[in-house]
Amino acid sequence: MNLATYLEAHKKTQEAFAAEIGVKQATVSRLKRGKRPSLELAAKIERATNGAVPASSWVDEQARAS
Repeated sequence: MNLATYLEAHKKTQEAFAAEIGVKQATVSRLKRGKRPSLELAAKIERATNGAVPASSWVDEQARAS
């Protein structure tokens, strides 16, 4: 599951999720559009979503195959 899908499925606003993970709403907006987070932020997102958006979801398939 990606972040956009998670937020929609759980009816969370960007503002509310941003507060949960300690970033600005604009950061969540960029993440929804595909910007990759730092490893630290990806781990925070994974914890905040109880694993629904795993840190590994930010790595593209080609990079995973390497």
